[in-house]
Amino acid sequence: MGGSLEAKKKRIMDLVDLSAEPWRKAAFYSNSEAVEIVTHLYERWENNRRVGSPLDYATEEELDRLILIAEKIEPSDIQDQQVRTFIAAIYGEEVLEEIERKKRSKRSRAARVLRKMFFLE
Repeated sequence: MGGSLEAKKKRIMDLVDLSAEPWRKAAFYSNSEAVEIVTHLYERWENNRRVGSPLDYATEEELDRLILIAEKIEPSDIQDQQVRTFIAAIYGEEVLEEIERKKRSKRSRAARVLRKMFFLE
């Protein structure tokens, strides 16, 4: 991914933090890889007495990865995040966790069936 480091930092800020869609930010920070990278950036920033911003401590690879994650956020990701937030607000985090656990269980069951159908197990 071409471009200067400053241009890449600006791109991330535009896509996520300065987006007119607050749900885009929520969807971005729900991505486990983005959270992992950002956590490391905050650690480096803290270790350098909070000079500059956390993005100032990102490698070019980390910036490229964050841009890819932000660019791949689909409207369905934003809608999913809205639904998750509403469920948590209305029914609580426990209900949300139970719904997500059931979804994972159904997906793993479907995957097992497909593996058996195609003799992969």
